[in-house]
Amino acid sequence: MRIDQPPATLDLRRLDVGPPLRDGADGQDKGSDIARHNESRALVAYRDGTGRDIDAPPRTEGVHDALIARKVEQLAPPAGGPRVPDVRYMTPREMQDYSQNLYAAGVISFEDYEALAFQPDLHPDFARTIGALTGEKPQPDRPRDYIRQWSDRVEYTQRYYPQNSNEVRQAHRIHEALNAFPRRTDIFV
Repeated sequence: MRIDQPPATLDLRRLDVGPPLRDGADGQDKGSDIARHNESRALVAYRDGTGRDIDAPPRTEGVHDALIARKVEQLAPPAGGPRVPDVRYMTPREMQDYSQNLYAAGVISFEDYEALAFQPDLHPDFARTIGALTGEKPQPDRPRDYIRQWSDRVEYTQRYYPQNSNEVRQAHRIHEALNAFPRRTDIFV
């Protein structure tokens, strides 16, 4: 098969679309006789096994609500209990590993992973560069509150960057992801 050839057309007759929709006025099936069996039927996303329409799950508004809804549906309770590392008390080494898990699970994009995984304290020249300017020594094993750190980053970018810039949106996405998945056991890779 050549790459420039278009894909084969989708045969809608092979799809399982369920029984025809019911007419709201009399409750009778439209197209129930054999003569109209080839009439098109609408796809209905939410039906039970009997063909009756069921209520759709509530729609979530916003990225944070969508992440929370996804987390609640898919995740088991934390296996390690309170001893599981939390982003409110995590070292830069642990955050580097955790950000890779968030990226592998599809929670954050690669650009967000790069920003979250970069931990200055782990850089071998920290003492000669940033440490020389701030007077600090690298502390890669000192726990930090990354939710507060990224909250401060969101406030900083909103104050000093244009309103809808990439930096503002990236800081907001990372902050939302950390709020939605604050423990290591909240995602499965």
